[in-house]
Amino acid sequence: MAKKSRRSFITSVLACLAFIAAAIWSWDLPIENVASYLVLLLIFLVVIIAAALGFGALLSWLRRRKK
Repeated sequence: MAKKSRRSFITSVLACLAFIAAAIWSWDLPIENVASYLVLLLIFLVVIIAAALGFGALLSWLRRRKK
């Protein structure tokens, strides 16, 4: 039997996918639009992660420099 937290995560992911599928189906949203939004979202996510890594490296360098 799976842990409760793992089951709730899987349930949340499945609910999210079902909501997206229902939105695509009910609003007749073209798959091309969905794919382009997904690519745009992934690009923004990579930019945010890169900025966080950069600021983390900068803070680490500043801390080592002051000692």
